[in-house]
Amino acid sequence: MNWLFALPVFFISLLAVLFFMGSNKHAGGLIRQTALLQLLLIILTAGIALFSSSLLRRFFYSPQLMFTLWLLFWFLLLILAIRILAYFVFDFLVVKKQRIRYPKLVKEVVVFVLYIVGILLILNYYLNIRPTALWASSAVLTVVIGFALQDILGNLFSGIVLNFEDSFKLEDWLRIGDREGRVEQFGWRSFKIRTIDRELIVIPNQTAAKAEVLIYGSGRQPVCLKIGVGASYQDSPDRVGAAILKALESMPEIRREPPPEVQLADFADFALNYLVKFWIDDYARHNIIASEARRRIWYAFRRQGVEIPYPKRDVYIKPERSAEIPRQALAEVLQGNDVLREIEAEKFRDLLALAEYKVFGGAETIIREGDASDHFYHIYSGAVNVLKSGQVIARLGAGDFFGEISLVTGDKFNATVVADRESVIVLVSSAHFKQVIDMNKKMALKLSQVITRRQEEMRLFSEKNRRTDSAVLQKRSATLFKRILNYFATKK
Repeated sequence: MNWLFALPVFFISLLAVLFFMGSNKHAGGLIRQTALLQLLLIILTAGIALFSSSLLRRFFYSPQLMFTLWLLFWFLLLILAIRILAYFVFDFLVVKKQRIRYPKLVKEVVVFVLYIVGILLILNYYLNIRPTALWASSAVLTVVIGFALQDILGNLFSGIVLNFEDSFKLEDWLRIGDREGRVEQFGWRSFKIRTIDRELIVIPNQTAAKAEVLIYGSGRQPVCLKIGVGASYQDSPDRVGAAILKALESMPEIRREPPPEVQLADFADFALNYLVKFWIDDYARHNIIASEARRRIWYAFRRQGVEIPYPKRDVYIKPERSAEIPRQALAEVLQGNDVLREIEAEKFRDLLALAEYKVFGGAETIIREGDASDHFYHIYSGAVNVLKSGQVIARLGAGDFFGEISLVTGDKFNATVVADRESVIVLVSSAHFKQVIDMNKKMALKLSQVITRRQEEMRLFSEKNRRTDSAVLQKRSATLFKRILNYFATKK
């Protein structure tokens, strides 16, 4: 039997094996790519075997015909071999087994190189045409073709550089100019991005290589969204910031780490402008998430009475500004003070008329260690931290007071006080205090005890290993008691 008949038998067997494995999704993809090639090879090899057989050789044999059939056979075999190799390397091993996504252009470049090498081998060993002679004879033609294909070649090499440089990958979200979308496919000449509106845009590789590309990522790391919010000048920044963060904390699509941020961006003509930053994982939904964040902020502002202003011109006669804290409410709060409750009712009313208040935002320094002051501070609302050497040694809330040492002795502050959050502080100057108050022994004793206790807290902070000596405390309190009486004895 002529050995050439083994060739069609081989290709028939290969086709049958792939057909019966067609239920397997891996082999099913391969048979779809190679079935037509194998049928052609079966027909071609069967014809070569018949024409070479002793029965037909004497009637139909032609050297030119056999040469053409064999040349066609080698080219078809080259295509089949490269397709099978590329499928198992890229589609089976890389994607199915290693689960690695790769740009389509990488596979196409490798297959193209294999085709060039295979064709050169066929030309060299079957047609006896050496590649060097081929290149030399076609140098002028190459130059002409190069100029004609300048843009195509530029896009090709730009695509290769983009892929091997790993600037961006499949499924990355990016913006090029005013176009924004997710990368779906890399090609020889261009790549495709799918916009949020499901529009497919084809962008030349050279455009991406030359332009500034903003890459949002593909879920490998969180993406920051920024939205602008305006609020009235009448609403304090701390209050507005707290309302915004409260509105965002219940949104499940916003990451808790990094936490959302609210920044005061600008003092505009009609509003305080805030920049709200938060991080998300799914950038494909960034418009929906940003819209939901704005919606929740609007409702939060509406509930808390925060005004979102718009450009306007109001002409009015400005009335005298009334106190935002009613005097009655202020009197009730100050009467709960351990020191001020000892003041006679008539004197207390006189002192209340001279009291003032100030609003401090979170992290603002109210008094600094070593500074001289002549005010007594009472916390109307909010909270403050007392710091010594940069460490918090006490936290005071509404109803607490500080600054009493400067009020009754004139000493400098021995600690720094910083607002923990937005706080309203009532101030009474020592000059008004001395002018109105007749210092009695009961009040002086109360002040001396408070001051002594706080001074001891300061000392214990510096000397943590020393025990408190009650006799020393009593002596210090007595000395301070005399100083307070002597200080107020100079009242004019």
